[in-house]
Amino acid sequence: MTSYVRVGTVGIVLTVALALCACVDVSFGLANLMHADRSPQTVVLAHGYVVQDAVIHRGDRRIGITYAHHPQSQAVIVFCGGNTFHRSIEGGDALQTLAHDADVVLFDYPGYGDSTGPATAAIVLEDALAVYDYVMEMESSAEKKRVLYGFSLGGMVAAQVAGQRAVDGLVLEATAPSVEVWARSQIPWYAKPLVRPRIEAGLASIDTIVALRSFRGEVLVMTSPADEQAPAALSIAMDREFQRMGLHTVLVQFPGASHGAIPRSAEYTAVLAAFLYRVKAAQRPDRVDANLDVTQHSVRD
Repeated sequence: MTSYVRVGTVGIVLTVALALCACVDVSFGLANLMHADRSPQTVVLAHGYVVQDAVIHRGDRRIGITYAHHPQSQAVIVFCGGNTFHRSIEGGDALQTLAHDADVVLFDYPGYGDSTGPATAAIVLEDALAVYDYVMEMESSAEKKRVLYGFSLGGMVAAQVAGQRAVDGLVLEATAPSVEVWARSQIPWYAKPLVRPRIEAGLASIDTIVALRSFRGEVLVMTSPADEQAPAALSIAMDREFQRMGLHTVLVQFPGASHGAIPRSAEYTAVLAAFLYRVKAAQRPDRVDANLDVTQHSVRD
């Protein structure tokens, strides 16, 4: 992504130079062509954090995970990345973003990094559940709040896990309620009468709204009007449905943030910290009443 921006910048410079009939010097270096990985081992976290890599064995398959934990943290965040997420490439960024008064768990999807097996919808969800169970059964996770964080495709994965396990908080960043809804959003208006997306059966069955019908935790939905890959309209509609269902939800929009850039927004750290504070302090009812009059409405920046 960065290389395209730089090439585009060079193009603008050349255009201006030609228009002015002037000569300009354009510098090129290896940094224009190569970008180092940001693995978990490349970041420096606050004093006291321990970062460990591990492998979970499930029959003849493996799931590679990274676990960053601190003895004084009050929450455990299981991060479900987007469809291209690799711990060895982006894991450092995820830890740098989330490891603040919280333990953080990263994992590779099947066929990625240290994880093996076919990347089917069923196995992706199976692995996510296995990672969640593995970490929450650790002694270091005892008495800590349990949070799932899903980005893009990972938002749908995180919602499925939240619907099947005891979870205190759910973060959905730049995602969609289902693959079908997302696929339709990618079809230009003029092609909609002619194009009908056919979704693989396993993917078609993944529905965030259905998964969270009995969810009792706090929900944070983050989106951006500038996101073309996961249009803000999808998150706004999803949040509206969460409110109708009686979920405790907050929607925050980050103007100008492209897909994947929300964590780099100036307001992001404060938004996430406020959400985790709510999760730690939340006293939830024994069940969700679909007709509940929600007093905590969405907040839009």
